[in-house]
Amino acid sequence: MARAGATGAGVRRADILAAAIGVLAREGIGEATTRKIAAAAGINQATLLYHMGSKDELLLAVLREMMRLTGEVTRRVLADDWDPRAAIRHSITAFWEHVEAAPELQVMQYELTLYALRQAGAAWLAREQYAGYGEVVEELLRTAFTAAGARCALPFDALARFIVAGLDGLILQFVSDRDSARARRDRETLIAAVTALAEGTTAVALPPELSGAKER
Repeated sequence: MARAGATGAGVRRADILAAAIGVLAREGIGEATTRKIAAAAGINQATLLYHMGSKDELLLAVLREMMRLTGEVTRRVLADDWDPRAAIRHSITAFWEHVEAAPELQVMQYELTLYALRQAGAAWLAREQYAGYGEVVEELLRTAFTAAGARCALPFDALARFIVAGLDGLILQFVSDRDSARARRDRETLIAAVTALAEGTTAVALPPELSGAKER
């Protein structure tokens, strides 16, 4: 009986987190009340608070859930037979497709990160978030290079942080102007830069649409 109860509680918590993500992505932190989240989850506020505690605890739980989901998106794109170049290209491209499909989720994640930094005693979660992203990308790089018997010119952790930082910048620009065409060109430049750093080459092989461009 205790096991069944725990499972039921886990399911209810998952439902609440899914509802909270939907409300937060649609309305933002300022307008996402516990009443709205409870209604979206099909429960009353008392039940929501019983499972999640305060609104602050709920928001931090949502941030942890988004960290988990982001890790899943990144991990499931890697195929066993890809060489490092292909792994870099496909993982960044697949992640970017996820960004373009739901930019409102990216806005919500940035809101939650800043929220964590503003809360006394919660800044560790923001640090954990980026450390976690770096670890996922580092794992992907290490797996690809090890499987291919290849050597990465940069330490895996350093290259992983570069990738996370590059994607962060692209995401912020994209959610600001929603210029998909430019974002995809910039994504290709990032892929070229990451590949060059990984292989230890001095020249960055730019995508065709940029390689012939003149300085302005």
